[in-house]
Amino acid sequence: MGCCCCVCVKESQIGIIESFGEFSNVAYPGVTCINCCSETLVGTLSLRQEQFKLDVETRSRDNVFITLSLAVQVKVAASHNEFEVYKAKFSKNKKLGDDEILLEQPRNQNQDVVPVNSKNDMGLLYNAYYRLDQPIQQILACVEEYFRFHGMQYSLDEMFAAKNDMTNELQELLNFKMNSYGYIICNILVLDIDPDDKVKRAMNDILACEKEKRAQQSRAEAEKITKILAAEAESRTRELAGEGIANARKAILNGLQTSVETFQQAIPGSDPTQILKTVLMTQYMDTIKEAAQTGRNTFILPSSPAQILAVEDQLRLAIGSGPSTGKSMQLF
Repeated sequence: MGCCCCVCVKESQIGIIESFGEFSNVAYPGVTCINCCSETLVGTLSLRQEQFKLDVETRSRDNVFITLSLAVQVKVAASHNEFEVYKAKFSKNKKLGDDEILLEQPRNQNQDVVPVNSKNDMGLLYNAYYRLDQPIQQILACVEEYFRFHGMQYSLDEMFAAKNDMTNELQELLNFKMNSYGYIICNILVLDIDPDDKVKRAMNDILACEKEKRAQQSRAEAEKITKILAAEAESRTRELAGEGIANARKAILNGLQTSVETFQQAIPGSDPTQILKTVLMTQYMDTIKEAAQTGRNTFILPSSPAQILAVEDQLRLAIGSGPSTGKSMQLF
């Protein structure tokens, strides 16, 4: 703003003074005296770092349309020394990883402050104000053109990994073009990579199918192991059951043999067949007695003692001796 023969420029700004329509001088922050008759303050330049956002739609190498959300940080250079400061920071950041860059803190908070009252830098400020019309729009147009056509070199998956390489290359190219006009491209950020909604749904479906496939394989393996263990357990159970039946039959034969031998010792010359019939009759009567005492189970047994011969034949068949032939029984 102007007041009498003085103009006031705010901090972090540079004023451009013209004399009869021709560039005359630069007004630095504070109060500057001018010739009210011939000079006037025609405009100002901000020396702050500004950020501009834009969205760029591009197509990847695998024909997926992607929207890139970008942020471009730009500032006007106050002096030539400021170029060297940002070149050194840019070269250092290119060698660091993303996490290291974000965590990096300057040792001296004032190390990037460059004096703006040097007359040798007046030509730099002149270029920043007069040489370009709508410089920010031109910078953003270059950014949009770069990402729109260079994005076709990468697939969708590669785009996420290559975004840092693209931003570093573009920042270097823009600084090469714009430094001579007094502008510094401080940083270019890829805020988001957003594919089409159909593509995202398809990618989610593919991932879900892949996970489901692995889950089905895991369930099938678990079921296989369960069935194998069940079969092994059943086989072992049958094996033990067979051993139990064999041992039971062996115990029965040993018991019968002992009973017959004891009976022969008590009554010498007795017929083993008659002895066995007597033993079976005794067991038959004990079984009926036990069933009657418990009252919990129902047994269908021959009601006539004469049927004991049929029981004997069944016992002989069970132990593999064949039906009775009226001869003496040989147990072993």
